Amino acid sequence: MKKPEVDFRRPNLWVLLFATTVGIMLCGVASVAIAEELDDKTVRVGYYEQEVFEEGAQDGAAKQGYAYDYYRKLSEYTGWSFEYVYGEYTDLYNDLINGKIDLLAGLAYKEERTRQLLYPQLPMGNETYNLVKHDTNTGITNDPSTLNGARIGVLESALADVLNSYLQKHHVDADVQTFADNDALFRAFDDSKIDVLAAEGDGAYGRNHAEVLGAFGSSDYYLCVNRTRPDLLDELNEAQAELNVEEPDYIATLRARYYGNSVTSRAFSQSEREWLKTHNVLRIGYLDDYLPYSDTTSNGSCDGLVQLIVPQMLDALGIKDVKVEYAGFESYDKMVAAVNEGAVDAVFPIGGNRYFAEENGIYQSRPVLTTVPDLIYKGDYSEQKTARIAVNENNRIQDHFVRTDYPSATIVTCTSAEECLNAVVTGKADSTVLGMLRATQFLKDRRFKGLTALPLSHNDDRCLGVRIGNEGLLHLLNRGISMLGDDYALNQVYRYADELHTYTVLDVIADNMPLFGSIVLGIAVLIIVLLARDSKRSKRQQDELARALMAAEAANRAKTTFLNNMSHDIRTPMNAIVGFTALAASHIDNKEQVQDYLGKISVSSQHLLSLINDVLDMSHIESGKMVIEEAEVHLPDLIHDIRTIIQSNMTAKRQELFIDTQDVVSEDIYTDRLRLSQVLLNILTNAIKFTPPEGTVSLRVIEKATPAPDRTCFEFRIKDNGIGMSEEFQRTIFDPFTRAQTSTVSGIQGTGLGMTITKNIVDMMGGTIEVHSKEGKGTEFIVRIPCRVQESPTAHEPLPELEGVRTLVADDDTNTCLSVSAMLREIGMRPVWTNYGKEAVIRAQEARDEADEFKVYIID
Repeated sequence: MKKPEVDFRRPNLWVLLFATTVGIMLCGVASVAIAEELDDKTVRVGYYEQEVFEEGAQDGAAKQGYAYDYYRKLSEYTGWSFEYVYGEYTDLYNDLINGKIDLLAGLAYKEERTRQLLYPQLPMGNETYNLVKHDTNTGITNDPSTLNGARIGVLESALADVLNSYLQKHHVDADVQTFADNDALFRAFDDSKIDVLAAEGDGAYGRNHAEVLGAFGSSDYYLCVNRTRPDLLDELNEAQAELNVEEPDYIATLRARYYGNSVTSRAFSQSEREWLKTHNVLRIGYLDDYLPYSDTTSNGSCDGLVQLIVPQMLDALGIKDVKVEYAGFESYDKMVAAVNEGAVDAVFPIGGNRYFAEENGIYQSRPVLTTVPDLIYKGDYSEQKTARIAVNENNRIQDHFVRTDYPSATIVTCTSAEECLNAVVTGKADSTVLGMLRATQFLKDRRFKGLTALPLSHNDDRCLGVRIGNEGLLHLLNRGISMLGDDYALNQVYRYADELHTYTVLDVIADNMPLFGSIVLGIAVLIIVLLARDSKRSKRQQDELARALMAAEAANRAKTTFLNNMSHDIRTPMNAIVGFTALAASHIDNKEQVQDYLGKISVSSQHLLSLINDVLDMSHIESGKMVIEEAEVHLPDLIHDIRTIIQSNMTAKRQELFIDTQDVVSEDIYTDRLRLSQVLLNILTNAIKFTPPEGTVSLRVIEKATPAPDRTCFEFRIKDNGIGMSEEFQRTIFDPFTRAQTSTVSGIQGTGLGMTITKNIVDMMGGTIEVHSKEGKGTEFIVRIPCRVQESPTAHEPLPELEGVRTLVADDDTNTCLSVSAMLREIGMRPVWTNYGKEAVIRAQEARDEADEFKVYIID
């Protein structure tokens, strides 16, 4: 696909040795004089003409292609500017070895080449080697034995070695013909001088009348570096790692953009070919009155996204001899019944819940479009707004979504989307659910302007559906959707937005209410003047209005108070973050001052995060999403970690911490370490907050016997000599949003949710919590948590001295490798990482051979 030589690509061996502290020094001591003569950020890249991969390989020509886009993306992370050196691939490869260029793209890995050039730790892409035949040649199939005697063309490169190995493995005697370049190879195939083309995955890009038989190998390919420029390799490694973290789907997106029309993407499977052989008409059923997705016009023709996307999919697949016919249905149930009975081949739209699709006897395609539903309600939002949800009985997509995401809701059945909205207006239902686009247009109708749309966190897919068992058509539809891309359908649905609502004279009046209101007010004033003597307001009316106002104020007082407090608490760290960010930007050249500002930004960010975490934890508790997960815990380790976390805060306030665990016998237990730590830290943090400087805080752990031999109970007593609490506040301390004073008054910030969260977690763990306090004397919390005792406690060995230790991190997830490596560097270790077990074994063997003493530490 990328060049005439494929034997230089690297297999899956990724090695990264981060040396960030000396990166700049490496750039300054480049090992060749020619590198010193260039600007630090100017990089010479070999650029050869290769269809789709690199195009525009001459001065003044517009450049584009997979590799070109990859260069531009890397420059966003490295700041490189490129000097393009043009030539044939083979010449440029030699230039890379001889130091005349710095980079060359599209090289596969080969062990002997590592002595001549440098490979980065991550590839720039991956491809499969495929055998491609003429689609009219029925004598050759995906059975390797049918290749006996066939003329197979292949590049004169390592690709030929891979092909010959494949043929030998399958005992195939074929006429293998080698070619010097892709142009000659493709001409031979197009002129039928060869029967089969051995090509890189996308090397036969856009070729007509070609059919992929199957793969005979695969490889990663790399952007390689001149061996005398290790400084560029370091920058390239760092840029690729950052790109992989920030845009993990970038390579897949780039491949889809440039190779969506390859022979591979258009190669039909056996089931797909069978369907195409037996069908010259594709019958599509659709749901009426469901714009922008589907509808029937006044003259009886299909309208909406469905009539655009299906022909476009067939065209993208190169299917020219299949006609599309449409049939509209007034209800979702009738539409599904039609596809099950064979009256239509596929239907649209089908909702995103695969369980309901299975229940209806249909396969669901990949999403044509993903929507964000809106909850439509009247008045102020509360959890009660999802108690009764209006659903259109003719549109099961809405019904399926509600049953999936709001299983406890009572469904109010209606016959249309408008009736659902009217049910909310009249109070027959508390809410309804509509797709965001439909909701936006419907709410322009003056009848529904009193309603509010709240975007929901649950996405909802719109898919095509086929009868279970019709795999061939399902695979064709999935392939077509993939080739059109994610944005095609979204762009098309907006064409129909204006058709969802007709702007009437009454809408004009509603949208210009100030003008018409002024006219009405003028008339009203005239009438009031004429009837002034008889229009005095009664005292009774005023009293009723006053009572209504008081009731409304009482209903909102708690919410308003909380929002006022929270707005101040959130605004305080946000103001600090914004302010210090601006100061850092204005003093960017003063490193010490910027570091000071960044430290303050970090402190404010941590506080803001704690506020948000409290709200999220409370939300998870109330929604039932927080669960207790027991695991093996060594209690002394947990206590030690807690001491470490709070020690800096106590040192800052010159406070003393006393921990007593002498009454603990069962040190190895089963419990939820995260939640137990959260409970103790919440209480200890409060104790530190509300204890003055030079005060004391104590934590005593007492083990209590239980009747069950394999269970025990721990009593955690946390005591301080701080400001204490009033008896009145002690009665409400575990209620949500409760604080003795607002942060505005006390200067101590928080949501008022910490102790509520603590109480809920303790309850979920089967324990109890109580508080004893006196104002000015201090506070004691007593937490009791039951636990299971480990039968065979895990041995706990002391950690070795780790400063300067070379460390190998092995994991199949790159992000995990990067984060673990960063943490190991923080404690003085020297990590390298790999994604592959084979690479880890090789590196471990090399380390053992180099050292007299070799140790392996497994950190889980």
